[in-house]
Amino acid sequence: MKLGAACAAALALNGCAWTLITAADATGSVIQAGYAVASNYSSPKFVTGRPVNLSSICIENNPMVTSGDFVPSLQLVLSQRGVTSDVYGAGTEPVSCEGRLVYNASIEFGKPTFSDESRAYLSTINLTIFMHNHIAVTGRYEVRGLGTDRYSSAAVKLKGLLDSMVVDQTQLGNSFQSASRDQ
Repeated sequence: MKLGAACAAALALNGCAWTLITAADATGSVIQAGYAVASNYSSPKFVTGRPVNLSSICIENNPMVTSGDFVPSLQLVLSQRGVTSDVYGAGTEPVSCEGRLVYNASIEFGKPTFSDESRAYLSTINLTIFMHNHIAVTGRYEVRGLGTDRYSSAAVKLKGLLDSMVVDQTQLGNSFQSASRDQ
């Protein structure tokens, strides 16, 4: 009986109703695509200072940051910019550090769109780079407003910050090679 009622209702739909159903389906697809793009984008960031030009940096481990992928993501993004990094414990900074990076981050929980499962995400990240025992540049990421990038990976959020904080050594190498060839 229920199947017959469903078939009768489907047959009773005129072209206008079918158009509305199709439009609602398309809207849902656009919203899903928007969230997929946002998961690879980090927007709300605040940077104070000029990007530092260094080839290596020492990262002071912060045991209060419990996100397991934070430091590996930080090292990956630095590496992609041509900067090598070493991690050390607080108070044990190696003497040979060209620069020193300290960080802090907060984790919150929320439910992603179209999900009933609660999930952890980085809600704030603070990075400070010291050169010669002076603050050279600071950066802050925080989830704001709609927070469409709320569930982006640590690497995506860190890349958004470090792109504005650290000179890309890989680009410098390419510029130097291009200038050498031009001469």
